[in-house]
Amino acid sequence: MPPAENQAVRCLRRGGLLALLLLAGTSPRLLAQNPCFEGSVDHRAGCGFGAPRWAGELTSLSANGLLGALTGGLIQHFRGGSFQDGFVRGALGGAIAYAGKRVAAEGFSGAGWIGRGVAAVGSSAVRNASESTPSFSHLTLPFGPLWLDIDTPEWAVGARVDPVALGWILYAVAENELEIDWSETLSDGAPVFLTRNRSLQLSGDSVHTAGVTNAGVVFLADVPAFGSSHARRQRAHERVHVLQEDQLSIMWTDPLAQWVLSRTPAPRGATSLLFVNLSTEILRTLGGAIPEHGDRPWELESIFLAR
Repeated sequence: MPPAENQAVRCLRRGGLLALLLLAGTSPRLLAQNPCFEGSVDHRAGCGFGAPRWAGELTSLSANGLLGALTGGLIQHFRGGSFQDGFVRGALGGAIAYAGKRVAAEGFSGAGWIGRGVAAVGSSAVRNASESTPSFSHLTLPFGPLWLDIDTPEWAVGARVDPVALGWILYAVAENELEIDWSETLSDGAPVFLTRNRSLQLSGDSVHTAGVTNAGVVFLADVPAFGSSHARRQRAHERVHVLQEDQLSIMWTDPLAQWVLSRTPAPRGATSLLFVNLSTEILRTLGGAIPEHGDRPWELESIFLAR
């Protein structure tokens, strides 16, 4: 079987797993001496993804749609509502989230910011479907470590802080080996920090990497020897991870945390002040069940969209 065709078959076989587990992302692993992503092909023109474009796009769209549909349908059903209503409207929200990722992976200035907003609208629609409210009645939109809550009928706007993202930002500011990239931060709609000609290494891991995303905060290895093509792909790769983490937080972890906080002796008003983002920790836990980094569904999506 030709290599390209073999890659396509592998991609399609993974599609079912991708549809069930596709969420928002942990950090990618790239060996410091290898300029190509896992799952891609190294050739004279640079790194290229082996699967046909249509197969990857269809898989990502279907997976996001199914994830939104199951989230909306099942949660609304468990809350005493209609599974069918939640399923259909959740699928629409998932498709919008896919569109946001598709935009964020592009190379034009502001692509990350626009794509992040579009994807957040889609994830908000899924959450609304699960809560039996109109699809766009309540929007949760990211703004750095702040999350804006917009009730569209009255256009009332509130803001909550993500303490996990804020903690990572404070860490990066205090770390001498990191510096903020303001142009990329403004373009991506997420804090982006760069190393000074050093690769990154995860705590407790012997493998070096060129990029890490934690709670929507991006860390990139600014190593000129990697080349401009690799740098472009890595930045797009991490932008997709940011949106994946947003997706998981808006649809799952924040609603669950708000429910728990409302039923515990938490300080009054905590639910209106805090946005609980546990996406990175959840995906690292899921990643432990999939030892092969390139087989993780969220990595497959980021690799393909950033190709």
